[in-house]
Amino acid sequence: MHGECKYRLRSATNPLVLAASLIAATVVRADGDSKPAATLPRVSGESIAIANPGFEIDLVDPGCFPVFTPNLWTAYDPNGLLGGGEFVGVVNPTGTPFFVSGAPEGSNAALTFLSTEFEAGPVGITQVLGDVLQANTTYTLSVQVGNIASGTGLPPCDVFGFFDLDGFPGYQVQLLAGGVVIAQDDNSLAGAIPEAEFRLTTVQTTIGGGHPQLGQPLEVRLINLNMIDTPADPGIEVDFDDVRLSAQPAGPSLPTAGEWSALIALAIMCAAGTALIGQSNDAGHERRVDSVF
Repeated sequence: MHGECKYRLRSATNPLVLAASLIAATVVRADGDSKPAATLPRVSGESIAIANPGFEIDLVDPGCFPVFTPNLWTAYDPNGLLGGGEFVGVVNPTGTPFFVSGAPEGSNAALTFLSTEFEAGPVGITQVLGDVLQANTTYTLSVQVGNIASGTGLPPCDVFGFFDLDGFPGYQVQLLAGGVVIAQDDNSLAGAIPEAEFRLTTVQTTIGGGHPQLGQPLEVRLINLNMIDTPADPGIEVDFDDVRLSAQPAGPSLPTAGEWSALIALAIMCAAGTALIGQSNDAGHERRVDSVF
């Protein structure tokens, strides 16, 4: 940070007042306008609250996969496919071949299962958050995406028999504001997620000061694209877990605690030195001390 500590002082000037003035003057936005302390941007990345991000609120027995919309999420079904052989739910893969290492976070994962209406449109789950889109902010959304393996559930869910889940129908992980997609991963991990495993996807976007969706509610959407993988193994299910969203200021960050301490000390030294010069100026002329920092 560079700037001039320029004061026209007489002997009565209080150096502490000068220090406070100098410190206050350093808190500016990237565009150069002063920014009140109450509206300062986040000093570092902050987590944005997502309800039931690991689907652990939903009580599911090991080896089971009940059909219901996960708590605090909403079904995303733009083409009205849910019902019959198409559904969303929660799976606890513990002790099954579905996922060799279980769920990435906790015991459960969300499932999106489309077994008959191939390529008829996407289905997923979505959640509108309590935060709104802010200017000059970088958002990072991360989600574990799972490619479930074929297998049979544990009792009592073994009564449903064997599920052939080979293949992968594709996915999207979206961040929205006011219902408009502002960033997404459109199936970038297709072919890179082995059967019975999860892989992490990360979506990041930086929002400028003129974005049309500023002030609109943020939303996270997790989608099964319902595409045919191969004729033999079309792919039926995509699973999701450990959903996280963070925000941090874009552009220059605020000084750290150590930088603030150094700045305060320098400001006091500058102010005190200016006051001494003012006191020694018995000729009555105005004096100026320049301090570049």
